[in-house]
Amino acid sequence: MDTAVGCLLVTHFPVKAELARRPDLAGRPVVVATGNSGRRLVVDASPEAGGVRAGQTLTEALSWCAEAVVLAVDDQYLSSFNDDLTLSLFQVVDRVEPDGYGRFYLDLAGMAAMHGGASGLESAILSAIDAGLQPRLGLASGKLPSYCAAASAEPGKGFTAPGNVARWLAAWPVSWLPLDPETAARLRGFGIATMGDVAAMAPHVLADFLGVVGYRTWKLAQGIDDDPVVPAALPEVLHERMEFPFPVDTVSGWEAGVRLLSERIWNTPGLRGRGITEVSIEGELSPNGVWQFDRRLRTPAGSSDSLASAVLAALNAQDGRGHGRWPDAALTDLSLTASGLVRLTGRQMGLWLAERRGVAVPTIDGVDRPVALALGSPLPERRWALGSELLPLGRVAAVAVTETQSVPRAVEAHSVRKVVDLWEVDTEWWMPEPARRRYWRLVTDGGRLITVYRDLTTGEWYQQGY
Repeated sequence: MDTAVGCLLVTHFPVKAELARRPDLAGRPVVVATGNSGRRLVVDASPEAGGVRAGQTLTEALSWCAEAVVLAVDDQYLSSFNDDLTLSLFQVVDRVEPDGYGRFYLDLAGMAAMHGGASGLESAILSAIDAGLQPRLGLASGKLPSYCAAASAEPGKGFTAPGNVARWLAAWPVSWLPLDPETAARLRGFGIATMGDVAAMAPHVLADFLGVVGYRTWKLAQGIDDDPVVPAALPEVLHERMEFPFPVDTVSGWEAGVRLLSERIWNTPGLRGRGITEVSIEGELSPNGVWQFDRRLRTPAGSSDSLASAVLAALNAQDGRGHGRWPDAALTDLSLTASGLVRLTGRQMGLWLAERRGVAVPTIDGVDRPVALALGSPLPERRWALGSELLPLGRVAAVAVTETQSVPRAVEAHSVRKVVDLWEVDTEWWMPEPARRRYWRLVTDGGRLITVYRDLTTGEWYQQGY
C-alpha cells in the first residue's frame, strides 16, 4: 500500500515532558493536573500512579495513589517542548504538521529514497526524537490510518497499516474518528459503536444523520483520508545567551563570544536551508547598564561562519573618529537574537568572492563584469550572467538518465551511489518559459556531486551547471 503519510506519536506527553526537566522524578508516581484552585482535573499520569487516569478529579486520583507527586500543567513549557520536537523532525522530513501535543503528521512522499529506503527513513524519524520519550511511528496512506498505526506500534518502533485499511479499522471504536464527544455518543446511542459500523452505512444516510461531517466521517471509516499534511511554520526568532566567567573588556573576547553564539544558533533544528537577515546583540555592562547593537543583513547569512563574519564586520567598522561599535565598558554576558528567517536559494557568486580575496580566477574571453538577470528566480541559470556576452551561470545541458520508479540510477555512464537531496520547482508561470522541475542532488561513482533535474512538462532530463 501507499505509505506516504507518517504519524509520530508520543503518548503520555505531559508526564514525559515534565520528566525530561525533572529526571529526579523518574520511577515515581507523577500526576499532572490543571492548575485551577477550584475543581482540579487530572491531565495525565505516569504508569506508577496505578488507578489514576485523565479526567479524574485530583481528589479522586489521590484516593487511588496518595503518594503521587502532583504537578500543575505548564502549557507554556509543554508548547515549547512540543516545538522542540517539531524542529527535530524537520531535520529529517521537510513537511511536518504538529496536531496538538505529542502528535505529528509527516508527509513522506519521495523521502524514502533520500534515506536509503523505507527502513532507513523509519530509523531516521525515530532517531530524531529522544529515545526516553518512547516515540511510536505509524505509516499509512492518510492521517487517520497513520495515527491508528502509530497507536498500534510498540514504544520506540514503527508500524505500517495493513493493505486492507478498512478491514483493519473496522473494530476500532468510533471515538477514534475526529468527532466531538457528543456526536460520538450520539452514534453509540444508535448502536453504531465501531468504524466498521460507520463504514457499513450508506454515505447519504450518515450525511443525513450527522450533517456536513457525515460523508467525510464515512470516508475516514473506510480508511480514506485525503487531507494533506500542512507543514508548520518554522520559528522566526532564535535566541542564545552566554555568561562570561568574569567581566570581559577586550574585543578579542567579545568576538569569541559572538562566534560561539553563532555556532549555537546554527545548531537549532530546522534551520537547514534557511538564512538569517536580522541580528541583535546585547550585553550587560559592568558595573551596570545595557549595550545593544542591531543589524539588518543585506545578504542572508546561511551558516554560523557567515553570520559571525557579518556581525563582526559591522561591529569592527570604524566611524570617522576611528572607533568601532563595541561597548566602552566590560561585558558580563552576551546574547544573540536572530530573526527575519528566509528560505535560501543557490547563489552563483563564488567567482567574484574569490577575486575579492585575492584568489586567482580563470579569465573568460569577453567577460568584464557580472550582470544581474533575475535575482529572485529559484532557477540558477536565470540569476546571473558573465560579462558583455551574457553567458549565463549555472547553464543546463541535456543529459541521459537511467531511472527506476522515477528515481535516477545512472547519469550518462556513471551510476548513482547516493541521493543527497530532492526538491521541486513550479515557478515563473508569468515568464515566456515557465519552469516545472524536479531536482535531484546526487553522488555518483567516484564521489562526484552533481545536480540533475527532470522537466516535468516534457519529461526530459538536464544537468544543472554551477
